[in-house]
Amino acid sequence: MILKSLKQKSRDFAFESFGNLESESPARIVFSRFPLPDESFPVGSQKQVLDSSVLRTLDDSPGSKEKLVDHIIGNMIENITANRIDHRRFFSECVERIEDLGYDGNEIKTVDDFFRFLPGEASFAIAQEAYVYAKEADVFTAEDKKKSDSGSSCG
Repeated sequence: MILKSLKQKSRDFAFESFGNLESESPARIVFSRFPLPDESFPVGSQKQVLDSSVLRTLDDSPGSKEKLVDHIIGNMIENITANRIDHRRFFSECVERIEDLGYDGNEIKTVDDFFRFLPGEASFAIAQEAYVYAKEADVFTAEDKKKSDSGSSCG
């Protein structure tokens, strides 16, 4: 069997947000790599309430019950944020540079510039669009290897 790529993503990504594609020179995010299928860049990690020392030391005292309630609320907040994407981490690990992007007189070329100079809503919208693009899978097809090619390498 020989794997052949039908559609391979470009490492240069021009985002659609804020009318970027209508610009004479659209801004681009240049990826150094794409995330692996199982990489999700969570803001936090999920935790379980039942696997805690708070639950194991629970007694009938008001202080113990208060600790349990605080622990449950804290875990709920952490578990909610665990499903969110850490865009800064994603950019830091996967983006090489940003080209042709400026905001408020500042040229944005690096990941640090991107999050320092752009307003939060703008950086979120662009980063989310880049993340969705980066997570798209390349499409591969397979074909049977010809019998006369036995011993040749895959190409």
